[in-house]
Amino acid sequence: MPRGVADELVRLNRLSPSPEQSLELEALALLFRPQDAGYSAQSALAQVTLLLGRCQTAQAALAEAAAWRALQWHQMQLKLFKPALHSAAMAAALYDREGEAELSIAMRAGRCKVLYMAEMYPELRQTAAELLSESATIGPKTLHLVLNSAATAAYYLAIEIDAERLYSDEPERAAALNAQATALWDECLRHHRAALQLADTHGLVPQNYFSHVNLAVVCATLGLPDECRLHMAALGEADVDENHVPGWWQWREHCEVLLLCHSAGPAEAMAALLAAEQRLAAAPNRITGVMEATLQAIERFGQRWGFYDEALRASMAHLQSQRQLTRDLGKALDDTAVAVMEQPRLLHENAELARQGSALESSLLQRNAELSNTLGRLQAEASIRHAAEAALQAAHDELEQQVAARTAELEQAMLTLMQQEKQLALSRMVAGMAHEMNTPLDNARMATSAIQERSRELKAMLAQGGLRRVQLQQLLQALEQGGDLMGRALARVSHLLQRFRSLAQHQGREQSAEFDLVELLLATAQSWQNLLHQQAVRLQLELPDDAPLRGYPDAIRQVLQQLLENSLQHGLRERSDGLITLRLQPCPDQLELAWADNGCGISAEHLPHVFEPFFTTQLGRSGTGLGLASVHSLVVDLMGGQLCLDSEPGQGTCITITLPRACPAELDEHAISATKRTDNKVDSPTHAQADCLGAQR
Repeated sequence: MPRGVADELVRLNRLSPSPEQSLELEALALLFRPQDAGYSAQSALAQVTLLLGRCQTAQAALAEAAAWRALQWHQMQLKLFKPALHSAAMAAALYDREGEAELSIAMRAGRCKVLYMAEMYPELRQTAAELLSESATIGPKTLHLVLNSAATAAYYLAIEIDAERLYSDEPERAAALNAQATALWDECLRHHRAALQLADTHGLVPQNYFSHVNLAVVCATLGLPDECRLHMAALGEADVDENHVPGWWQWREHCEVLLLCHSAGPAEAMAALLAAEQRLAAAPNRITGVMEATLQAIERFGQRWGFYDEALRASMAHLQSQRQLTRDLGKALDDTAVAVMEQPRLLHENAELARQGSALESSLLQRNAELSNTLGRLQAEASIRHAAEAALQAAHDELEQQVAARTAELEQAMLTLMQQEKQLALSRMVAGMAHEMNTPLDNARMATSAIQERSRELKAMLAQGGLRRVQLQQLLQALEQGGDLMGRALARVSHLLQRFRSLAQHQGREQSAEFDLVELLLATAQSWQNLLHQQAVRLQLELPDDAPLRGYPDAIRQVLQQLLENSLQHGLRERSDGLITLRLQPCPDQLELAWADNGCGISAEHLPHVFEPFFTTQLGRSGTGLGLASVHSLVVDLMGGQLCLDSEPGQGTCITITLPRACPAELDEHAISATKRTDNKVDSPTHAQADCLGAQR
C-alpha cells in the first residue's frame, strides 16, 4: 500500500468514524492491498467477500460499494473477468443511488479496463462510446482513460480486419474489409489525438506520456513517419518514468522497425523484424504487448511480401501465447470457482449470526433500560434482577464467542475451498442448485410450521382438559404427515448433495484394468432389455469382434447408464418408435464410441451449455441437470478422453466419445520416458484435452 494512502487511512480511523464509515475504510484498505508485499489475490478475495457480507448486513450502501470496488480489483488480478464486470456494475449502481455521480462514472469507466484485459474489443468500443456521450460530466483523468480505451478497441479491431483482408481471395470482400479497417484506423487516431490534447490542457503528465507512446505506435503501424517521429521526439526530450510508460524504449525500437518496413526493401525490413523479435525474446524484462505487436507485424508483412514461412511461424508463436493466457485463466478459475459457488451460503450464515447477535444486543439494552426505570420501586427484588442481568450477559457473551468462532471457521473454509476445488460453471450452477433445493427446503419449512401449529393446538387442548380421542388421532395423523413430508424433503436435499458431490469424486475411486470393451458393452446392453422393452425403445449395436482397452470399466458403465437415462427421459420421451444406436470403431491408438438416438434433439441456444452442471430444460420437472456433467467429468477428467456432441431439433442427438487405449497415467509416464532420452533439455509434450461441444437436454 502506498505510504501516503496508509497514513491517510490511519488518520481517518483516529477521527472516531461511525460503524458504516469504519466498514468503508476497511474496504478501501483492502482495495490498495495489491501493492503490499506478500500479496495473495485468493486470500484478499476471501477477505473482501466476508467484508461485503458484513456491509450488506449493516445496510451500509457506501461501504458496500467500496467492497464491490475492492472485489472487482482482486477479481481482475485472478483474471475473473465476468465477475469483475458484475462487481463494477454493482459498485456503480450503489454510488449512483447514493448520489456519488463521480464515483459512479469512475466505476463505469473501470469496466473498460476489464474489457481490455479480457480482449473483448467490440464490447470495449461500445462501452467507451456510451461513456463518451456523457463526456461533459466526466473528469479529465477518467475521460482520458475512456478516450484511450476507445482508441485501443479501434486499434485491435483494425488489426484483426487487416489480417482477415490479407487472407481474402474475393476482391469485393477485400475492398469492404479495407474500408472498415480504414474507418477504424481513423477512429483510433482521432481518439488518441483527443486524449493527448486533453492531457496537455489539464497538465496530466503520465497521461501525456502514454498518449505520445500510443500515437507513435499507431503512426508507425500506418506508415506516417513524420508524425511518429514527432511523438517519439516529444518523449525523448522528457524524463519518462518507467512506471508511467513501462517498456517505453522497447516500444521506441518497435516504432523504428515499423518505419523501416514502410521505407526499406522487403528483405531488409523482414531481417530487421526478425532481429527485433530475437532481441525481445532474449530480454529479461520484455513487454508482452511489444512482442505481440512484433509477431503481428512479421505475420502481416510476411504475408504481404511473400515470406510465408516467417509469417506462419510468427502466427504460430502468437497462437501459443494466446493459449498460454487461456491456460492461466483456466488455472485461476480452478482455484476460485467452487469458493464463489459456496459464497452465497456462507454469506447468508454469517449474516444470520450477525443478525441474531444484533437482535440480542438490542434486547439487552431494552431490558437494562426497563430495570433502571423501575429500580426505586423494586428494591426488594434487586437480587433477582441482578441474577437475571448476569444470566442475560452470560448468554450474550456466549453468543458473541459463538459468532466469533463461526466467523473464523467460515473464513478458513473459504480459503480452503478456494485452493482445492475445480472449475465449475458459476452462475448457471448456482442458479440450478438453488432452484432444485428451494422446493424441498420450502416443503420442509412448511412441514415444520404445520407440526409447530398442531403441537400448539395439542397443548391448548390438553390445558383445557377437553381433548377427545378423535381430535388426538387427527392431530397425530397431521403430525405424522408433516414428519413424512419433512423426511421426503430432506431426503431430496441429501440426494441432490450426493449427486453434486459425485462430480468431483470420480477420480481415484477405481484402479485401471485391462478388459474387452465389446464384452462390457454387450453385458451392459443385456441388462437394459427390460427397461428398453417397457418404454418401447429399440437398441441397435454395431460392434467389432473385440476391442482391448486399459482403463476404468466401472466408469464406462456409469457413462453408458447416464447416456441411456438422458435419451429415455428427454430425447425419446414423446416417441413411440425410439431407436438408440451404439457404434464402436477401433483406431490404432484410441477407440471411438458413438451414442445416437432419433429423439427430439437439442436447440441451438442450449448447445453451449450442454455439459454445465445443473443445466436442464426440464428444471423442476425431471432430473437435476447432472447427468451429462457427470459424463464429461468421467470421460475427460478421469479417462483422458474427448467428447463431441452433434444435435439439431427434430434430428436426434449423437455423442461421440474418444478414449485412449491406455489410461492417462500410463500416457504421461511414456511421455516422460521419451523426454529423458533426448540429448538436450526439451519441454515434454502435454496431453491434449479437447473442448466439449454441445448442449444438455
